[in-house]
Amino acid sequence: MINKPHKVARVLEDGSQLGHLNRMLKQQRKLLKEVRKILPDPLGEHCLHARIDGTRLVLHTDSPAWNTGLRFHAPHIIAGLKSRAPGLKKVDVRIIVEQEVRPARGRRGSLPEKTAALIRELADGLEDDSLRAAFKRLGRVSEDEDEKTR
Repeated sequence: MINKPHKVARVLEDGSQLGHLNRMLKQQRKLLKEVRKILPDPLGEHCLHARIDGTRLVLHTDSPAWNTGLRFHAPHIIAGLKSRAPGLKKVDVRIIVEQEVRPARGRRGSLPEKTAALIRELADGLEDDSLRAAFKRLGRVSEDEDEKTR
């Protein structure tokens, strides 16, 4: 007899690790709404995530300009959250940089030629076009090709 898979909603809400993570995420979303209510427009729209870590409120924003605005409003944010987090003493603001904008970190890794050839061969047998293309790109990164470009 084959067991039916559990519904995703049920897995997220039970007492397991996923359930715990789901509850934490809900708390963080609620905190973010509270922080956004405290902030003036349009600053609140650029506050992307909020969490409390001990006595620190950690906020995430999308640019250095909004980082400055959030730091400027830190005392006001702490005062506005006093009832929710009485021990809050400091606000840390971090910038989230989109993956495409993030600068490259040195040279990309490479694969042994045999491994790259196996990946390319595997790609030829895949039906999904996007997955096939991804595997072919991965298969092009071999040590032999890397040696040629140096």
